[in-house]
Amino acid sequence: MKLSSAPILSAAAEPLYRAAVVSGRTTLEDLAERAGVDRATAAHEVEQLAAIGLLDVRDGAIEAVAPRMPLEQVAAEHAKAADAARGLASVFAEIWSEAGDRLNFVEVIADEARINAVEAKLMDDTASTVDGLCIGPVSPRKLQPGMTIPRPRVAVGFLEAMERGVRGRGLYGVSVLEDFEGLAAVHQCIAAGEQARVFAQVPLNLMLFDDKRAFITVPGQKGARRSAIVVHESGLLDSLVSLFDVFWQMGVPLSAESQVVDALDGPGPEEQQLLSYLAAGLTDEAIARDLGVSARTVGRRIARLEEVLGAHSRFQLAVQASRRDWI
Repeated sequence: MKLSSAPILSAAAEPLYRAAVVSGRTTLEDLAERAGVDRATAAHEVEQLAAIGLLDVRDGAIEAVAPRMPLEQVAAEHAKAADAARGLASVFAEIWSEAGDRLNFVEVIADEARINAVEAKLMDDTASTVDGLCIGPVSPRKLQPGMTIPRPRVAVGFLEAMERGVRGRGLYGVSVLEDFEGLAAVHQCIAAGEQARVFAQVPLNLMLFDDKRAFITVPGQKGARRSAIVVHESGLLDSLVSLFDVFWQMGVPLSAESQVVDALDGPGPEEQQLLSYLAAGLTDEAIARDLGVSARTVGRRIARLEEVLGAHSRFQLAVQASRRDWI
């Protein structure tokens, strides 16, 4: 099963697209100058924007395309990839059920002290990469009966591994933006050099060590302690690596400046109207005139929506809102 997703837009994409809208049909050099970025950055972002369908590039000329249909397509592709990942999880469950105790590439650990010791040993043995998915903190009202999920913590030995040159990538559930303790732990990892992203639907707590070992922690139910699963080199491990890759591509970059915010269960009428205007490509000033508020108020509302959805640009905000069927 092949999992794929659309390109991810960086923060530099927004000023480039804005410059393209204002300029009409233009050149890469003019676009870079108007957006205030170097040519290499402009070339890369133009390629990403064109791949999504937000720019039309022909014969050396660049022209902006209306955003609604391309972004709806991006959202549809992400939804398809998420469905494929969930289907892959069902395949994993079937493999587990059929193989039972005959599996020699899977190790189940139930003792807490041994879980910590194995995690530390895997981290110590890592030579180049540590990749992780973290569900993040889950508020009591969202938990299943009897289930407890710990807040994000810095993995045993992770900071030491980063100091010796190991590259780290972490994808966190969007609830990490709602929790001081969890976000503080993420900031600590970012300060050590980790690349961090956030996504609304992280499916499990998973760590990959050099793509040679997987470490899955499973929350306990009905008062039971957590357990852990170690997956050694196998087809199952390859599938877990693919699972991480597809969710990583769907994540939105998380910075050390990200703040704790209150979660929204869904947009109110004002938020929904604002998102619709943004998807249509209206400027802050035009939105402010229509809503009868100041452009500064519009900017504040957009900034809060970006924090809630884990977005770092207007484009990413529109994509995340589309994923949640908010627009």
